[in-house]
Amino acid sequence: MDTIKDQASKVSQLLFAADTAATYQKAFRLTWDILRETAVLLWLVICLVFVGADWFWRTAVRLGRQTRNWYEGFTRSSSEDKSLQGMGQAVISAGQSSTTFLLTKARQRLGVKEPEPLPEPVAKAPPATDTQADPKFSTTASTTTTIPSKSPEPDVEPDTGSDADPASEEDELDDADDR
Repeated sequence: MDTIKDQASKVSQLLFAADTAATYQKAFRLTWDILRETAVLLWLVICLVFVGADWFWRTAVRLGRQTRNWYEGFTRSSSEDKSLQGMGQAVISAGQSSTTFLLTKARQRLGVKEPEPLPEPVAKAPPATDTQADPKFSTTASTTTTIPSKSPEPDVEPDTGSDADPASEEDELDDADDR
């Protein structure tokens, strides 16, 4: 029992000594400083990831617009292209305000200046084509419609779905032509 008392007194002297308290206070302060600075470092890395993602997004959008303009030089856009473009614009505008706020705060935290806004895409007029060379596309070409009178083949009779006399049907057609 005496050995237990002796050991307990040694432990209490070590725990309650002035050097022990100072050493543990210093260790806790150092640990707290390490944790706090690590958290700040992680926050800055997260901000850097957001700013990097924004840079990548802007670069991808710019390259996409340039590629689209280049491609539209070869082909005309169809209504499907316009609907896809409208859907893409809706997706972009849906998340724009929250990401703008987040990126502004991240840039402020990192001390990075605000980049210049992307220029809006310029709508190009479709290339003019020479339609006068081809009479199919001419706007001044006259069109006439001819109505065939009777079938040149006597064997072919229109199916009316009834069992009426074919001779009476021809008389009705002749009467309609006389009017």
